[in-house]
Amino acid sequence: MTNLAFPPQQSCPDEDEMLGQQITLLAGQINAANHRLLKLIARFDERKAWSGGGTVRSCAHWLNWKCGIALGAAREKVRVAQCLETLPLIDASFAAGEISYSKVRAMTRVATPGNEDFLLRIAQHGTASHVEKAVGKYKRVQAADDDTVEREQDNARKLVYYQNDDGMWVIHAMLPPETGALVVKAIEAITAPLQAQQQEELQQDVSAETFSDAVEQEEPPRYQALLEHSRADALAMMAEHFLASGESNGGLQGLKGSERCQVMLHVDITHEHCHMDDRHWLSPQTARRLSCDASLVTVLEDGQGRVLNIGRRTRTVPANISRALAIRDKTCRFPGCCESRYVDAHHIKHWADGGETSLHNLVTLCRYHHRQLHKGSFSIRVDNTSGAPQLLFATPSGRTIETSVSPQFPDVSAETWVDELRHAAPKVDAGTCVTQWRGEDCDYGMVVEGLLRRDEGKGSSLSSAASPRT
Repeated sequence: MTNLAFPPQQSCPDEDEMLGQQITLLAGQINAANHRLLKLIARFDERKAWSGGGTVRSCAHWLNWKCGIALGAAREKVRVAQCLETLPLIDASFAAGEISYSKVRAMTRVATPGNEDFLLRIAQHGTASHVEKAVGKYKRVQAADDDTVEREQDNARKLVYYQNDDGMWVIHAMLPPETGALVVKAIEAITAPLQAQQQEELQQDVSAETFSDAVEQEEPPRYQALLEHSRADALAMMAEHFLASGESNGGLQGLKGSERCQVMLHVDITHEHCHMDDRHWLSPQTARRLSCDASLVTVLEDGQGRVLNIGRRTRTVPANISRALAIRDKTCRFPGCCESRYVDAHHIKHWADGGETSLHNLVTLCRYHHRQLHKGSFSIRVDNTSGAPQLLFATPSGRTIETSVSPQFPDVSAETWVDELRHAAPKVDAGTCVTQWRGEDCDYGMVVEGLLRRDEGKGSSLSSAASPRT
């Protein structure tokens, strides 16, 4: 493969053009390769070849396990793959490398055999952003009655939260209008006095005139950060208020006193450092502050992070073992499964057969795989031959279900991959995937009108609406 890495000071128009053509050529080849991938997924899903005798939940879970695709993205790929089976025009353009997966994914949310030609012209003459906006506006207009809208909004509600690499919590929520308005109203009610207090502190550093001008112009970013910080504080205050008064909230059980916050503090056996859950190391000062008004569960671990012992609180033994099991396993242990919330503790040697309720005889399984295990879809046993105990999963026929798929793609070099793409999409060139958009504004009103007319079966010629225009 030609080395195209030029120092910035040696850049020249010919080399820049060559780089651009290399990028658009590869993008077109990737489009064609993505089409081939989705067609294979469609066949794979239709044959239910992913099921593994009932041990794998869905084709998306198989893609998550075997191909390293995030579960949400895997579900979208399966959905798009199924939609392409009924959209021959979009399918052909995708196969030719002319349109990207991003455009296809957006179009398949509303595409039908009757309007796919119209949507395809939008995709060919516009960007992925144009297609996303056109589809979004069309879906809003397409909802015929309030009942349909309310049902869709109710089904679309969700709240997702996770910790990033720095330990900060990231929270995303999508709420129906009335629920969202209620949450926003509560946050704003708490935010108002917080903002007033923080603004007073800021005004001590700048003159009143400078402060007023900065707020009106929404600059510098310091004043925008003021509002964002206040909202974050308000959300934390709402949560703490509920936990402190939960018993009076319509039967919802709150937490009392020191139970309002339980800190799981992991202490290394050398006593040199500690951390919360499976996250970042904490200083002794931070650990003391967090556990000041909290119930504390101390977990003793060795240098490899293995649980040696877990301190008891005023609970029964299974509760402590359950916490130790969650620390050790973290997710369902079935190969490829990442479920961590809806899980059960399973006795490897059944309790009725003399199995102990101890950490070495327990394994975490999600509800789905727990049911499949008791149905006989697979078995679990502990292998001690290598010294350290290892869990072995096997099918009813005795075939071992592999617990690792790394490396996922062995013996594939970058050069081999490029050659494969050229072979798979020989007609793709540097201009195949380049959009025909030249910077015009998109008339979304005309686009939506055109799609609605297609739905009505009028079939009038609306090619002018399919391309962005001024």
